[in-house]
Amino acid sequence: MAICGDTNYEIRLDGVMFLRDYLSLNAEKLKEGNRLENVYLPELYELLNDEESMVRIEAIEASIEVLTTMGVENVEKQFMPPLLKMLNLKATTEDVVPRMSKLIGKITHKLMQLDLHQKHKEPILNYFLWLTEVEEDEIRLNAAFNLPAF
Repeated sequence: MAICGDTNYEIRLDGVMFLRDYLSLNAEKLKEGNRLENVYLPELYELLNDEESMVRIEAIEASIEVLTTMGVENVEKQFMPPLLKMLNLKATTEDVVPRMSKLIGKITHKLMQLDLHQKHKEPILNYFLWLTEVEEDEIRLNAAFNLPAF
């Protein structure tokens, strides 16, 4: 957890990538106790608001693993604002857009499970439509792959 709070963004990035992998492998087991809610989620919420977009995108991906466990109120308060901020980063030189183009379908599916997909339909659909118009083939392919989620 200390790594996730380091002043060097590359170290925070390594920390959030480890957290993402850890949550991916242990999400079901973590739901049984209170460690997820008391230890990992507060750190994840902080990383979702990191100043570096690459740290935020990793935190978004980590959140997908436990999104349905967070509860609707925490998803609305802690997850949606950083997600909507990332959806607005359309013109970026970083690897954010290709990553978001891969994740947007998973995110939408999880929001459907929480019955939040209709509430945030407009910005998510606008982002999806924008992805279909991007010149890069990989991004348009990812958008086509995620079409069933929409």
